[in-house]
Amino acid sequence: MLKRLLGIALVFSVSPALAGGLSYNYVELGYQNAELDDDFAGISVDGDGYGISGSFEVGESWFIAASYGTLDFDFGVDLDQLSVGGGFYMDLSDRADFYASLSYIQAEVSAPGFGSADEDGYGVSVGVRGMVTDKVELNGSLSYSDLGDGADGTSFGAGALYSFTETFALGLAIETDDDVTLYGIGARFYFGN
Repeated sequence: MLKRLLGIALVFSVSPALAGGLSYNYVELGYQNAELDDDFAGISVDGDGYGISGSFEVGESWFIAASYGTLDFDFGVDLDQLSVGGGFYMDLSDRADFYASLSYIQAEVSAPGFGSADEDGYGVSVGVRGMVTDKVELNGSLSYSDLGDGADGTSFGAGALYSFTETFALGLAIETDDDVTLYGIGARFYFGN
């Protein structure tokens, strides 16, 4: 069970959060809800939690990113993850970017009566983001993560952000793989624009 829950970290940690106005300078606070696609022994196990992430532009086409998040599942099961990495982006047009990132991932899951398990590994992600209006950004991504010992997987993500000002936006996101669907909402604060 613990190894399977570690796989949830694959969805929960790879994709860089994306900023409105196509800025890569931000700090974000978010809430996430995870729904497991398969029940454990006929019992539904779902969870929710919080996270913080940030990104900082380095030069004209590069960024560094980090995130920390925690999910609390039914029956006292907890998942914590940390991701640190970087990537590059390039203009597809004046309103759209292509991006790619590489991250180091560390995840730990614990459950009463089972102890805990932790793994580390890497994740890669590619995606497209674009401004459909001056205030609304849509994005999509394809991500792969490997935490070792069979905890690897591919996920697909999509999201939307609405920028209220040049420094504040709210966003919705969904990401899914074979085992879990993750829904999120976040508040993002931009800097350096």
